[in-house]
Amino acid sequence: MKKLLSLLLSLMVLFVSCNPDDENNQDPKPVMPPEYSMAPDFDDFQTDGNQRNQTIENWFYSAVNVGVYSAILKGSLAIPVTAFKVTISQEPFFDTDAGVWTWESSFSAHSNDYTIRLTADVADGNVDWKGYITSTGTPSTSSFTPPENFLWFEGQSTVDGNSGSWTLIESPANPSPWISTQWSRNEAQTEANALFTIEKEGELLGSYIDYSRDEDSDYNRSVEISNTQSNDLIQIEWNSELKFGRVKSTNHFGDSNFHCWNEDLQDVTCEE
Repeated sequence: MKKLLSLLLSLMVLFVSCNPDDENNQDPKPVMPPEYSMAPDFDDFQTDGNQRNQTIENWFYSAVNVGVYSAILKGSLAIPVTAFKVTISQEPFFDTDAGVWTWESSFSAHSNDYTIRLTADVADGNVDWKGYITSTGTPSTSSFTPPENFLWFEGQSTVDGNSGSWTLIESPANPSPWISTQWSRNEAQTEANALFTIEKEGELLGSYIDYSRDEDSDYNRSVEISNTQSNDLIQIEWNSELKFGRVKSTNHFGDSNFHCWNEDLQDVTCEE
């Protein structure tokens, strides 16, 4: 009798382990989009007004223009950007009820505390991402205080994580797109690109910053900035390790040439 009961229990365990709802039948876990797809690293251009002088004009001009976009991503859009960044190091779980992969974490921004629930719905090799943010701090009337599970950003990507897009919402007070992003990288991850376009109504509507990375180039970082307000097109290229670089702007310099700086950020004549 005991042997029969043991056999029945073994068969039940085998049946459960073969249940089509188990983790072996879950959607494949998608590769998380890279951090630069939401916010590139522009720390090479951190500056303040006291740094400006005639000997670092080329670098400083580049820093000011990059700073416009950094201010948006690290200021007004700091909450969704920070929310995404904290999920990168988290392990997801598969929500069997919703049928989506889920990342959860907590973070602080704009002197308040929040939680992020990032979901990934995988279908036919593509992924739909949704970032839901909830305030856990003291309620306030700030435009940065979202209702529970506020959809602050969403996007799509390939399941291998080599290309995709994001849309970032301005705020709970104005739940409309501010910035859209198209991003990609090669299989070896030595080349990458992210195009950030301003969708917010106003003088900067349609302006963009096109960020690229190429680890095999002397200038391994570059951006192209189109400013619809000033009708300017700016090209900036630099080396992220050695810090030398160059910038081109017809509006600012009055010519179509590159203007360079060295490893000490000092203006120098560009080499041919």
